[in-house]
Amino acid sequence: MEGPKKFYSVFKNMLLLIPAAPFVFMLRILQPFIVIRLSAIDIGRIGSVRYVDWYLAECHAGKHKGYFDIFYFVKSTGIVSNRQWHKMWKRALHAPSLPLSGFLCFADKLNKQIPGFEPHKILVNSVLPVYNKKYTGLETLKCVLNYKQAPLAFTPEEEKSGQEMLEALGIPRAKPFICFHSRDSAYLDAVDSQMNWDYHDYRDSSIHNYVPAMEKMAQQNGYYAIRMGAIVKEKLKTNNPFIIDYATSGKRTDFLDIYLGSKCRFFLCSDTGMSIIPEVFRTTVVYVNWSLLTRISTFVLDGLTIPKKVFSKKEGRFLTFYEIIHSEIGSCGYSQRFEELGVELIENTPEEITAVTIEMEERLKGTWKATQEDEELQQRFWRIFGPDKLRSPDLRMGTDYLRQNQILLNYGNRS
Repeated sequence: MEGPKKFYSVFKNMLLLIPAAPFVFMLRILQPFIVIRLSAIDIGRIGSVRYVDWYLAECHAGKHKGYFDIFYFVKSTGIVSNRQWHKMWKRALHAPSLPLSGFLCFADKLNKQIPGFEPHKILVNSVLPVYNKKYTGLETLKCVLNYKQAPLAFTPEEEKSGQEMLEALGIPRAKPFICFHSRDSAYLDAVDSQMNWDYHDYRDSSIHNYVPAMEKMAQQNGYYAIRMGAIVKEKLKTNNPFIIDYATSGKRTDFLDIYLGSKCRFFLCSDTGMSIIPEVFRTTVVYVNWSLLTRISTFVLDGLTIPKKVFSKKEGRFLTFYEIIHSEIGSCGYSQRFEELGVELIENTPEEITAVTIEMEERLKGTWKATQEDEELQQRFWRIFGPDKLRSPDLRMGTDYLRQNQILLNYGNRS
């Protein structure tokens, strides 16, 4: 079986080489007059388009002028993660269809085999810091925070369909709702069962710890709460008619995933690629169970976050934010590595999740009142990043979380 597959791959590449070589030659010949740049968009993972949003924010700020930029699609997981997502990005970027994307991907790889390919790459600074490296994303971060218009839009026909689907899901027209989602390993395990995805397990959390917050929102505000997800491990344990387990309802569609995530009052989620939907549509996000402190989403508008605590097994205590941020732990990204470092990530409690959810709702209603002490706690947290690191004017740490964990604001195991 391996033989025919290899033969097919070689044969396909030979066919692609025929048009790709002249295309690459054209790129180089035209360079003195117009620089054509290429970049891939991975639609195999829903969260992988984040840098394209940052690119559009830079364009909105006047950057990337004088180039002819072409984006093409690739599928890192072998499938399109969400076909509506693919359709909307294709529409926004005037990007080619998947068959033509295959050709452009091959041409791009061919071009990179030839010296002098660098001008033909689309470069976007990441707004996320990397451990032990100077932060270079401040200008891009400013562009993103000033780019308040969503780069994607639904057509009038899609808007009509979305409203009809909401009603079919049991949500009355014009009734506000909240989306919530907790990452687990079910989706990636289903997409590629041959791959060992457990290096991502540090990002997981129990969906059941989110339910009390949704119960509170339903009780106090009459909101509907929609549990998101394409493939999930467990069903919800609730009889509340205002809490809809959309992920296991049998009514889930690619279109409705995007529509719900863009239209909710706010989106409560863990460290997951699903957060990209409200981020792109400039919908308010509450991040809970965040895993890597140096990669908190400072690029969102008016967001709140609370992280997992990090427990040192060797020292028998929780590490401070300073110890986390100024070490590999703040951005290591591998479950096994956390074990090697002798630390354990502790999930947020239902009480912590409920507190930050209530805070967001009161902020949106304009009834939230912070004390001077609360503002000082926020400043203490952001100062830990240091003068050359990111400081977010929009993302805030959950107020109650900081009140209850002031010891974590110390430098090291001391005040």
